[in-house]
Amino acid sequence: MKSEVDVVIPTFRRPEALAACIESLKEQTIEPASIEVVDDSETDYGPGVSRNIGWKRGSGRYVAFIDDDCIADKEWIEGIQRAFSKNDIGGIEGGITTTNETGEVVDFNPPNRYKWDRFKTANMAIKRDVLEEIGGFDERYFLHREDTDIAWRVIDSGHKMIWEPGCRVHHPEPIGIHGAVYGAYPRSEQLLYHCNPKKFVESAASLISRESVRNGKLWKLQREMRALQEPPDVKPLTRLQSWSLWSRAWFVAVFWLLRKHTLGEPKRSIHQSE
Repeated sequence: MKSEVDVVIPTFRRPEALAACIESLKEQTIEPASIEVVDDSETDYGPGVSRNIGWKRGSGRYVAFIDDDCIADKEWIEGIQRAFSKNDIGGIEGGITTTNETGEVVDFNPPNRYKWDRFKTANMAIKRDVLEEIGGFDERYFLHREDTDIAWRVIDSGHKMIWEPGCRVHHPEPIGIHGAVYGAYPRSEQLLYHCNPKKFVESAASLISRESVRNGKLWKLQREMRALQEPPDVKPLTRLQSWSLWSRAWFVAVFWLLRKHTLGEPKRSIHQSE
């Protein structure tokens, strides 16, 4: 089977991790059509810019995105190509495993109850013509939410994104071991809200927890999303928008909690979003 998959790797000052990532791509059952590495170590524009540079360099029918600190399963490319050939889709979201603090390999996948807040460019593939149609990544994002945004725009443009946990990559070290922050950045959340307010309700609900309420981070985020952030190119939420968003988010969060304690968590994840 001839490969039609270009792989894009944005990298930022992690040469050893990058080398391991590239080595895993050399061991694939089907060799990638190309491997496009974009080094942002000096410019620090962010991974969205790097990924746009990378996917535009290639010519393969499909573009697969992986982070520089991830290791691709040996059948990763083959699985991506097979999924595209069997489904009328715009993109794929694959599974991620990581290592916990005791050295055990564990899943790092979104809860099965999530339909929209489940996309990560550590393991994502999109058709090239769909990327061209939607204009690639929104470069206003920096380090956060650009992956969710592009998946939503694929879906909102009329294409399907399917969940393929069998197309796996592995993050060898525990997530966040180097101090990376995965929490909400207010400007990124504002951008994502304006991308699709209805889908963002689930994202907001996912931020509601006993801990976020107790430590005040939830209330802080709500205030910050109503304020103009830097750079000031994204509209803050109005009080009405904020009230509507968080009232619906609390409803969803309470529903999830009640379901967990009555029926339990969903046994299967949502297979496709549309």
